[in-house]
Amino acid sequence: MSTDNSSPVTPSGPAVFKLGRTDIIVIGFVCVSIGVALGFLLPTLGSLAARFPIPFGDPIEKLSRFDQPWVVAIRPIIGAVLGLIAAAVIAGSNTPVLVSDDEIVIGDENDHPLRISRASFSTAYFADGKLTILTEGGHQAYRGAVEGRKDAVAEAFTSRGYRWGEI
Repeated sequence: MSTDNSSPVTPSGPAVFKLGRTDIIVIGFVCVSIGVALGFLLPTLGSLAARFPIPFGDPIEKLSRFDQPWVVAIRPIIGAVLGLIAAAVIAGSNTPVLVSDDEIVIGDENDHPLRISRASFSTAYFADGKLTILTEGGHQAYRGAVEGRKDAVAEAFTSRGYRWGEI
C-alpha cells in the first residue's frame, strides 16, 4: 500500500508506520468493486467452471445456475457485503509500528500494544519480508508485516540510534 501516510523520519518525533485513512478507503473500494463484479459475473464464471478446471469450480457452477430474478438482483449486493468484510479483515490485520527515541510501540494504543524500551532492545531487521525485533537477551519480541518501505523503516530505527541489521 501507500507509504505516504507514514510520518517522515525525524529524530525529534516518532515515525509511525500504519495504514492511513486513504489507504483503507482505497482497499474498501477495491474489495467492494471486486465483490460486485463477481456478483454480476457469476454466470460467466459458472460457464468457465463447466469447461475448465478452476478453483472452486463445482460450487461456482452450481451457484451460477440460480437464475431467478431476485437471486440475480441480490448477487451483487452479497458480493459488496463480502467485499466489505474482506476490506475490514485486511485493514484489521495491519499492525501499526511506532518508533520513537525512547521506545518502540507495536499495535494499537487501545489494544494493549507491545512496548519495547530502548534498554531492552537489541536489534531489528527484515527477514523474509517481515520486520523482526530482538530483545537484549536475543528473544524475538516481534515478527510481522509493517506498512512502509523497507528503507524508510530502517531509517526510522537508525536515525534514532537503534541498531539495525541485515540478514
